[in-house]
Amino acid sequence: MRKLFDTGSSVTIEEFRSVRINGPYALLKLGPDFAVIKCGQYRIEATGEELTVETLSEEVAIFTFTSITTLEIKEDGALPYA
Repeated sequence: MRKLFDTGSSVTIEEFRSVRINGPYALLKLGPDFAVIKCGQYRIEATGEELTVETLSEEVAIFTFTSITTLEIKEDGALPYA
């Protein structure tokens, strides 16, 4: 089933432990303690202790850490993903 309207993405930081993405995104890199995600024209880099991927579906992703140590959001110069 396709969406009727493109609502974009939303990024939520919960309790300084998890990053939740609703909407279109692209997972660029994933390691034992970091995740790099592209949402629209932004690049999100989250680093922390003990990363667990709670959900990873087409339009929802939840990355949980015991503690987020670094969270960086940058405007990406590249074109947004299709």
